[in-house]
Amino acid sequence: MAKLMLNSSASRTVSNQNGFTLIEIFISIVLLTVGLMGTAVLTTGVVRGNLGSRNMTTATAIAQSCLEENRRVGFTSAGAGSSTCLSGSVNVTQGPVTFTRALTVTPTPAITPTIKTLTVTVTWSEGAVGSKSLTLTTIIAAS
Repeated sequence: MAKLMLNSSASRTVSNQNGFTLIEIFISIVLLTVGLMGTAVLTTGVVRGNLGSRNMTTATAIAQSCLEENRRVGFTSAGAGSSTCLSGSVNVTQGPVTFTRALTVTPTPAITPTIKTLTVTVTWSEGAVGSKSLTLTTIIAAS
């Protein structure tokens, strides 16, 4: 009959166990959750900033195109001769945002009758942030 020999290490009780305790797992989950929440808050701030930048760029393009159109029609027709940018207020919708463009043409007859000041103000709302505005001004002279 064969003798069965037991390994000496198998007969000892295992005193140090490998692995993580439940408390260590909970602490790591809490730390991971705090880190992910910080990333989520940062992401929403970046998205909000991008939206504000897009609206500012759109407002600048609206105001600049109005000024360029009035410079194109010339001194005598500025504010009245353009079919796309007349004096007064007009709503311009770009995507989900409605911009209000207001053109003011101010002649300066007391100083120099051959100069007009064109001012375009564009306003829009960004929800909870509130109302924003952009103003561009240029001077046009008779040629």
